[in-house]
Amino acid sequence: MVLKRIFTAIGVAAAAFALSLSAASPASAVPDVPTPVKSRIESLLVDTALIETALAETAPDTAAEPRTCRARFAENVNHRLQAEAGSAIIGSIPAGTWVQTSCTRVAGGGYTACGLSSDFWMEVYWNGNWGHGAWGCVQDWEFTS
Repeated sequence: MVLKRIFTAIGVAAAAFALSLSAASPASAVPDVPTPVKSRIESLLVDTALIETALAETAPDTAAEPRTCRARFAENVNHRLQAEAGSAIIGSIPAGTWVQTSCTRVAGGGYTACGLSSDFWMEVYWNGNWGHGAWGCVQDWEFTS
């Protein structure tokens, strides 16, 4: 399990680094989306130490600087109210659509989607609502500020 988390952190760091290299191109223009708010899932245990360490090089220089992120999913993903596979579905996010997200993943209930099993979720802003999408289905992810 620890190795899986380490390899996940390395993979996400590599993807974030690659995306940061292409962030200067006009093709990566960010659509107008609301500014993300602090995570509303404070009661859940969040194991972000590995991912934050791996992404430290791509993060903004100061902790006071607000961070915003976006992601797109490899397949259509259910937009769920809570980070649980059995949680109410509040929408469906089409594959390849860029959506505003939190800049960290959150721990929640286990699921199998997009060929992976995981218990990590991403907070997602879609159609005027904050909810959760399966972290294992994330195709691309990047800091937008």
